[in-house]
Amino acid sequence: MATEAKLSGAELTKAGSNYLRGTVGEELGNDLTYFSKSAIAVLKFHGVYQQDDRDIRKERRDREYSCMVRVGIPGGILTRQQYLELDRLADHIGDGSLRITTRQGIQYHYVGKKDLWSLMHAINESGLGTFAACGDVVRNVVSCSAPIVDPQRVDVYPYVRLLARELKPKTQAYVELWVDGEKAASLEPVETEEPLYGDRYLPRKFKIGFAYPGDNTSDIYANDVGIVPHFEGGGLLGFTILAGGGMGQSNGVKGSFPRVSDPICFVQPDDLLEVVKVIVTIHRDFGNRENRKLARLKYVLADWGVPRFRAEVEARMGKTLSDPKPLHWHRADDYLGWHKQVDDLWFLGLRVVAGRIKDTAELPLRAALREVLQAVPCGVRFTVQQNLYLSEVPAARKAEVEAILARHGVRLPAEFPPILRHSMACPALPTCGLAITESERILPDVSAMIQAELDELELGEEAVHVRTTGCPNGCARPYTAEVGIVGQSVEMYSLYLAGSPLSTRLAQLYTHNVKIHQIGATLRPLLEDFRAERQPGEAFGDYCYRVGLDTLRHRHLAVAAD
Repeated sequence: MATEAKLSGAELTKAGSNYLRGTVGEELGNDLTYFSKSAIAVLKFHGVYQQDDRDIRKERRDREYSCMVRVGIPGGILTRQQYLELDRLADHIGDGSLRITTRQGIQYHYVGKKDLWSLMHAINESGLGTFAACGDVVRNVVSCSAPIVDPQRVDVYPYVRLLARELKPKTQAYVELWVDGEKAASLEPVETEEPLYGDRYLPRKFKIGFAYPGDNTSDIYANDVGIVPHFEGGGLLGFTILAGGGMGQSNGVKGSFPRVSDPICFVQPDDLLEVVKVIVTIHRDFGNRENRKLARLKYVLADWGVPRFRAEVEARMGKTLSDPKPLHWHRADDYLGWHKQVDDLWFLGLRVVAGRIKDTAELPLRAALREVLQAVPCGVRFTVQQNLYLSEVPAARKAEVEAILARHGVRLPAEFPPILRHSMACPALPTCGLAITESERILPDVSAMIQAELDELELGEEAVHVRTTGCPNGCARPYTAEVGIVGQSVEMYSLYLAGSPLSTRLAQLYTHNVKIHQIGATLRPLLEDFRAERQPGEAFGDYCYRVGLDTLRHRHLAVAAD
């Protein structure tokens, strides 16, 4: 554990924030267009990042500040009315877009400081919220949101909601600032403690994901805690708990790396909340508070190993835990297209490229979704792969939904090329302060480049999973993709290959220093090998893993990757 003298600046800011109040209330009332450094650190816990437009910074050598606001939506499920309210707010605040996050939330970009309170207040009035969508706490709890009806399994959404509610910080700062604005200027502390977090909260963010047996659409191996329910005879037996996943790594930081989680134990339903709380406290007590780049729970698991970690969990719970149950996976792709729910109801999985819901002259997607939801009584669900489900659609209204989408030029998923249909990207430039280079803005071109190579090789129907990020932090989870394209320097990328199409295995570094326009050509010889040497039904990522990247580098690269 870090001594007081060695604590990072972020740790000292949290401890001195008066339970996440800081100077935010006062600064909301001043005339500046930006927040102070200490207020920025506190705002993250409220779901707000201060950013600046880096295109403008590059052109004018000036900074134009705005905020990104993230709405946390447990399990990605919201009502039609809530979605329509989020859509309405986008007309008045920000850049007119909604962006589905890789954790089933929604982000607003380019929110001015003067508009921040009204946006946050309106979001809360809709029954949604932004608290703990960012910051060193348990963030939005994710799950497979496809409303599949299966008599052999129990809906885990109540458990998603339970963890989302019980693991939030208990400070009243959020309510004071964004709901009861008149209290925001008060500096008098209301809390004397945070029962779970303490006054320094966690060393770093903490992510939790649920996945149904066999169905890894929620990418649980990338989470600090993954939870898999087990069923028997239509009843819930309990949960296998995994721990220690995380995607981020940092350029030049020795010892930082992505990691997939390990199975730890099996618990009864009544023990779920307690075991997750205990794992959170282990992160709280043993996570690195001196170096934030090495502060995730995955580093504790990597250092300790599973036996010691499980022993610590058992000691804190005061009981011996059962071994985790075997996990077997058969899919990880979202349920795109039409799928039956129950009785006369259906749901439609729509592809949203990079999660960006906006209106352009070519594709007025926001308008199309708004018209569907105003006309047809259906629900809305977001996925961790940045897509959207329209749920509870009556069978008699399916044609109407398709007609509205077609009138706006919205393609059904089957009309997308396979690479673009199964790709992901982080926002990166121009809004993200950590981005080294492009991601979201290059995704269509990069997808088309790779698709063209596959088409020429008569592999055009192969669903190779491609994910791009503008830096090694890995927000779009490139390290569990078959092809991970990770920003390294300006217009230069590192290629990671051999991830599992089921997102259960890490990709490995193939090479650095690939320019954007060279990505397709760099992959071409590997795709040729894949066509010639693949086994029946073998996916590209599995082929690369079986043959080995050392072999592939020896065949095709003059210099091996370090």
